[in-house]
Amino acid sequence: MGKKTAVDLWITRLERLSAWSAGALLVINVGDILLGIFCRYVLKSSIIWTEEVARFSLVWLVLMAAGGAYYHGDHMVIDFVVPRLPRFLQKIIDYFKLALSIFILGLMIWLGLMNAVKIWHMKTMALGIPKTIPLMSVPAGLALLLAIFLLLQFRSRKAGISE
Repeated sequence: MGKKTAVDLWITRLERLSAWSAGALLVINVGDILLGIFCRYVLKSSIIWTEEVARFSLVWLVLMAAGGAYYHGDHMVIDFVVPRLPRFLQKIIDYFKLALSIFILGLMIWLGLMNAVKIWHMKTMALGIPKTIPLMSVPAGLALLLAIFLLLQFRSRKAGISE
C-alpha cells in the first residue's frame, strides 16, 4: 500500500468519528433501556425520562452512523440497470447521482438546522431540554455523511483521472 494522502487521513478520521459516536450512543441507548426495565420491573417504579433518552439517543445513533455505513458500503443500492448502459450514459448518470446526492444532503442539512434552531425555546416533556438538541441530530449526522461522501468522491475521481 502507498502513502496515505491528506484526503485518506480525513476520511479515516471522519469514519472513526462516525463509528465511535454511534458506538457511544448505542451504549447510552442500551444502558438507558436496561435502567428503565430494571426500575419498572424490579423496583416497581418508572423513571419518566428513560423513554426520551432512548428515543433521542437512537435517532442520534442512526444519523451519526450513516457516514460510517456509507464508507463501508452498507447503504442499499440498486445497480442492475446502469452497468448495462453505454459508458457515456453511465458517466452522465454518475454525475447526476453526485449532483443529486449533494443537493439532497445539503438541503436536508439546511432545513434540519433551520428547524432545530427555530424551536430552541420549546422544551422536551420529560428531560426539559430544548428540542433543538435532539433535532440537531439531522444536520450533524447528515453533515458528517456529506463530508465523507465528498471526500470519497474526490478520492475516487482523482484515482480515476490518474489511471
